[in-house]
Amino acid sequence: MAVDLPHLAFATAIAAWCIWYGIDAWRAQQTVANLIMIVPATIGGLILYLVVAFGCFHGLKAGQAEVLCERGKLEKGKGPKIAGTMAMLIAFVIVGPTVGFDVACLLYIGGMLLFLGERRLIPLILIPAIFCGLAIYCFSQILYTPLPLFFFGGDN
Repeated sequence: MAVDLPHLAFATAIAAWCIWYGIDAWRAQQTVANLIMIVPATIGGLILYLVVAFGCFHGLKAGQAEVLCERGKLEKGKGPKIAGTMAMLIAFVIVGPTVGFDVACLLYIGGMLLFLGERRLIPLILIPAIFCGLAIYCFSQILYTPLPLFFFGGDN
C-alpha cells in the first residue's frame, strides 16, 4: 500500500480547520441564523476530505515498488501567476473595507481576469459586474450582512 503523505497531511489540516471552525461556531451561538451556512459547509468539507483521503491510498501490484505520487516542477510561468493571484487576493482583503466591497470586488475580479489572460472587453465588463451584483444582493437580502459599499449608499 502506497500513501501520498504530503497530500493527505494537507487535506487533514484543512479538515481539522473545518472541524475547529464548526465547533467554535456551535459554541458561540447555537441558533439557526448563525449555523445555517456553517454546518452544511463543515459537513461538505468533511465529505470532500474523506474522498480526497481515500484517493491518497494506492494499492500496489505484486512485485511493484512503492512509488510516491511524483510531482514534477511547475511549468514555466506558473510560479509568478500563483504569486500574483495570491498578492491580488491579499490586496482585495486589505482594500475592501477601505474603498468598499463593490469597488474592491469589481477591481479584483476584473484584474484577475486580465492577469490570467482574458482580453475580450464584454467578459471583462460583464463578469465582474454580474458577480458583484449577485454577491451584494445575496449578502444584503439572503444573509442580512451589512457590507462597506461605495456606490450603493454605505452599509446596506
